[in-house]
Amino acid sequence: MNTSEIVWAAVLACTAQAVFFVAFVLFKTAVGRIGPIGGRRPLHAAGLLLRSPRWVAGVLVVLAGFALFAGGLTALPVVAALPAYGLSLVLLLVVGMSGFGERPTSREWLAVVIVVAAMVTAALSVLPAHGEPLADALHRPDGAGAAQALPLWKAGLVFVPSLGLPLWMFFLRDRPVAGRHARPITGIAYGLGAGVLLGATEVFGQGMALMLAGHRGTAVLSSPHPYLFVLAGVLGLGLLSLGLQRCRLTIIVTVVTVTAKTHLLLSATLLYGEPWPHAPALFLLRVAGVLLAVLALLAFPRHERRSAPRTSRPVRSVRHAAAPALAAPTPAVPERPEGWAAPRPAGRYARTPTRFPDDPSAYPESPLESPPPAGWPIVRPVQPPDSPARFPAGG
Repeated sequence: MNTSEIVWAAVLACTAQAVFFVAFVLFKTAVGRIGPIGGRRPLHAAGLLLRSPRWVAGVLVVLAGFALFAGGLTALPVVAALPAYGLSLVLLLVVGMSGFGERPTSREWLAVVIVVAAMVTAALSVLPAHGEPLADALHRPDGAGAAQALPLWKAGLVFVPSLGLPLWMFFLRDRPVAGRHARPITGIAYGLGAGVLLGATEVFGQGMALMLAGHRGTAVLSSPHPYLFVLAGVLGLGLLSLGLQRCRLTIIVTVVTVTAKTHLLLSATLLYGEPWPHAPALFLLRVAGVLLAVLALLAFPRHERRSAPRTSRPVRSVRHAAAPALAAPTPAVPERPEGWAAPRPAGRYARTPTRFPDDPSAYPESPLESPPPAGWPIVRPVQPPDSPARFPAGG
């Protein structure tokens, strides 16, 4: 492999990652315009997504990215293309902050820095040894034969954990918790699940690309690659869309990228004989890159930060303070003197002595005769006639 082929493969890998980010933005805007989707109603969610032209366009863009990515990996090892993915995260942060108003926390910035360091460290493991040309260091064995002869148990060894881990993370590990003090999740589970599935999609897509590059295209349909590619891709895009609807773009896409590339690196080494360094120093660099990727995933916060406390108390105090000024003034009412009581009515409808005694001792705190205050109307009782008062029957 000459230098021009290496450069061309690197350009294809960088372009593929930029195309992936365009697709992620299309997915983010598409799921923001449809109704809520969930894993409990997969057919309903699939119908909403398929009826969205923007989401379908995102799927087509993703397929184009897969084609560019697989074309670059036919001539370039996976680990050699990792720096392009790390540097493209800067573009993702710019898009998330300017287009969607997202503001990463200091912990999230630290995780992104660890991601870039992990990819650069892993890429340094393909440096040529002393006296070795770069083309020999980047040489990869014939992967077309390994892809064609891939046994089913090996394919299941990659696919089954790729399917089981998202189910475990989604249903058991990172379920939203309701309650007064509950905080929304950042979507690490969605990113890990979608990243593992999309990583498996890239693995089997790379197998098909190796077979096509090795002039073995007629054997592609008889291999498990296209079927596992479609199944993992559908599940991965569905989980990715669910995460993008509920969580932030920068968190989801960063976790998806780290998980998918780490999964691709390890699985391609197992299935297609991806070159692994034998020198102790280069071997340690490769292992350090994988460990840094795991550390980056652990550095991301699981929950969103708490929002600032509401300032409703000062507003309420100002409102109550301004209320008396806006209210109409009430007229002053003279106070009653202490010990004063209104005169009791007398006459035909006066109280009877038996049921309502009028003796002053029955009302010790309310004298019968006392002068009213100034400004109050004077009520004069009606004098009863000389004859006894008449009451209605039963009164």
